Amino acid sequence: MQKHRDVFAQASRLAVAVALCIAAMLAVYALAGHFTNAVLLGAMIGFVLSMGNFLSLSITVSNALDRAANGGSPQKAQQEIQTSSVVRPVVLVIIYILIFRAKLCDPLAAILPLLFAQVCLKLIDFFRKDDSSKPEKDGDTPR
Repeated sequence: MQKHRDVFAQASRLAVAVALCIAAMLAVYALAGHFTNAVLLGAMIGFVLSMGNFLSLSITVSNALDRAANGGSPQKAQQEIQTSSVVRPVVLVIIYILIFRAKLCDPLAAILPLLFAQVCLKLIDFFRKDDSSKPEKDGDTPR
């Protein structure tokens, strides 16, 4: 757990942002008169899948980079990341197909959280405080 502290910190920020987007989506459904239990279940499934996708990506990349930094092969780390970038979407598609075929939830409400996660990640990254822009302390000179 200690090893992935940064990943979980970013995941918690993302979870809050996606939850706010989902709340807005549910409000729109309610205002439009289309709010149902299927919509609520779709929103919850979409939230879980979007966060699972993000955590899977982040932990895979973190582990691959750690192994490469500790004497492992950079090519193997790159291959691991590339494999993950193919497997994760395929798994997501299979899960969504199974959920939609079973008619468990509203498809749009289940897919939108994945898009919300992408937008929120961009916004979080855009507004992230950059440590490199801090003024240097007195006596510190760049070398």
